[in-house]
Amino acid sequence: MTADTRPAHATIAQKLRDELTHYAPGDQFPGDRELAARFQVSPMTARQAVAALVTEGRVYRVRGSGTYVAEQPVHRRMSRLLSFTEHMRRQGRIPSAAVVSMSERDGSREENADLEQPGEGSVIALSRVLNGDGVPFAVEDAVLPLRCAAVRDADLTRSLHAALGECGHRPVRSRGTMTAEPATPQHAKLLDVAIGTALMVQRLLLVDEQELPVQLVVVRYVGERIVFDIDQERPAHLDQPGGPVDAPYTFPSLNSDVG
Repeated sequence: MTADTRPAHATIAQKLRDELTHYAPGDQFPGDRELAARFQVSPMTARQAVAALVTEGRVYRVRGSGTYVAEQPVHRRMSRLLSFTEHMRRQGRIPSAAVVSMSERDGSREENADLEQPGEGSVIALSRVLNGDGVPFAVEDAVLPLRCAAVRDADLTRSLHAALGECGHRPVRSRGTMTAEPATPQHAKLLDVAIGTALMVQRLLLVDEQELPVQLVVVRYVGERIVFDIDQERPAHLDQPGGPVDAPYTFPSLNSDVG
């Protein structure tokens, strides 16, 4: 058996991560002195172990009260196109959505160009709050072309991807950008967070199996409730002289809010 060469606080932190599965959000977590006695280390070492969990967002400290278990974030794989509903179910949570608004309106020139429909065409604007176990995780503002008008009759408290699939336009690929921004008063109210809370913002264009655009969407996630997992490889062309340069994804209609 290989000896554990990690510092004591790192070993303890890993054991505490494993134990967190036995706690519910809001439960009080053992204090530094209790952990020090249990693991037979100094209070400073125990404090370092707990600090690692605080940094990861697994627990949080309340001055004068103690340490508590935080709501665990949802993980999303950046390399896979899965709906919010699918991600939630894979992690044992109950997904739902609340429709904030839905309307048909004239599309902007940029929206119609990105959605590959006539310049004077109409679009469907849909705004929803995406929930997991009843907790708001994101605000989704989507614009759909009229070729997807059948989604207006679908149950939009469930997966929009599923609704698009049922009308023959299942999303199979997306491309776009990710940025960060503070929550506005409107988004803070919808997401039940403080104004200025950090939001992770995805701006995406989704296409179906016929390579037809089916959705322009801006999704604003509460930063502390979501973790984006990344799996990357170095492209071979970067090691070849004169290789192609990666061009940025640019969708004029996503440079500002949609919906």
